[in-house]
Amino acid sequence: MTAPATRVAIYDLDRTVLRKPTFTLFLLWAAARKAPWRLLLLPALAALMIGYALRLYGRDRFKPSAIRLMLGPHLTPARASGLAAHFAAWRVQRDVPPGAQASIARDRAEGYQLLMATAAPEFYAGAIADALGFDAIVASRHQRDADGNWLPMLDGPNCYGAEKARRVAEWLSTHAPGTAHIRAYSDHISDAPTFALADEAWLVGRGDKFVRLATQHGWQTTDFEETTAGAAAKVR
Repeated sequence: MTAPATRVAIYDLDRTVLRKPTFTLFLLWAAARKAPWRLLLLPALAALMIGYALRLYGRDRFKPSAIRLMLGPHLTPARASGLAAHFAAWRVQRDVPPGAQASIARDRAEGYQLLMATAAPEFYAGAIADALGFDAIVASRHQRDADGNWLPMLDGPNCYGAEKARRVAEWLSTHAPGTAHIRAYSDHISDAPTFALADEAWLVGRGDKFVRLATQHGWQTTDFEETTAGAAAKVR
């Protein structure tokens, strides 16, 4: 007997599953818990952010520099795991919009595998995915040293845009071959390559600009601040 084909629901993290972006928030929160004196380095972090905003360098340079500045040259596995778990508990409790909660629960009830796909660092994004009951995650990886310490430098490209779509496609080919139906949810145009892999592409947000953007690309729109958001209209 042939096994039933898999259905997969792909969710972005920042401003989709959570309302607020996580990267800078995590750095500030973790620095305050691990080494409060590093908050004195906020002007340097602001300078890094300005340089990135001015496109003097890209994410692959900005993110490792910001991590090193606010967290230091490494995190031990125990420290990284502890920070990730506490950060996930803090954010999931406060920052998951009702529509995201409903959409995740609905997709799970319909038998979809839940895949989180994000540019956020894998070690804390993975803790958020676990807290929400996701089945898997693709995220930005960071290098480890011989003792397993988590390092600021990226291990491969930042998981963003076309790279995220490549990683998602790789995951699908390995873990869900012959996928019957794919839903994808994101708030941002950068996820157009991931949307191209999906049967249903849902642009998350509200306002005329989202409607125009979705109409231009043939996507659907949903507002995760509403409890009936996501693929509710598709459910029978």
